[in-house]
Amino acid sequence: MRLRQNFQMIVMVLFVVVAFVTAGCATSKDVAYMQTVDRELRVASTGLQDARIQPKDLIGMLVSSTNPESVAPFNGMLWVPNQDYMTIQSQQRSYLVDNDGMANLPVVGLVKVGGLTVREAEAAIKSAVGKFVNDPGLTVTVSLNNFRYSVIGEVKNPGLFTAANGKVNIFEALAGAGDLTIYGKRDQVRLLREDASGNKEIVTLDLKSPDIISSPYYYLQQGDVIYVVPNDAIASSSSISSGTTIWVSIASLGFSLVNILLTVLR
Repeated sequence: MRLRQNFQMIVMVLFVVVAFVTAGCATSKDVAYMQTVDRELRVASTGLQDARIQPKDLIGMLVSSTNPESVAPFNGMLWVPNQDYMTIQSQQRSYLVDNDGMANLPVVGLVKVGGLTVREAEAAIKSAVGKFVNDPGLTVTVSLNNFRYSVIGEVKNPGLFTAANGKVNIFEALAGAGDLTIYGKRDQVRLLREDASGNKEIVTLDLKSPDIISSPYYYLQQGDVIYVVPNDAIASSSSISSGTTIWVSIASLGFSLVNILLTVLR
């Protein structure tokens, strides 16, 4: 009887030790972003980031003037009921940018918008439209309608996302996907990017380093894919991990075998 109790005590102690060691094998340094314990980092501004129009982007355009009829051919038209009669209201039209960065617009034809910011595209289109519409009040509004990016891997809600304003940094993108799980490697987040010429590159970003905010990949571009590499490490504040579960199963099995042996040998 005494021998059996000793065996049971030893197995229980081993079980508790293994559980604590496995659950506590990771620290906050494994899951914290931009670890600035002993310093403050300031990065000089190089200008605010503006998304640039790429081939296969979908841009929206609305041309306005003091004489609505003169710009009607450039806009979509919507019939709006107004009491006893109908009125025509201009609305934005969408255009696909081709592989050469050209948008085929009504009346003016092809206009180069690839590689331009939204504001630069507005100026280019206004200049083209101005050759057909003589109006000091002429204005052109352009929007980027399909700024999309993907987040996959060890995040809570992977998927395809759209940014309304065309400006998203890496942390905003991950926040939209529910943030990394405790299994994601913060220092090995990979970004796949394709440029306007079709060249592809894969870079590895270290989100644990404060220098991430000065990276040229800090702001996303249209079509970027973020892949969070999985990691089996578990933060100490998390619940019991798959690794701990395995050790628990092994310890439970060992405990059962010890009981069976003691019963047989008794």
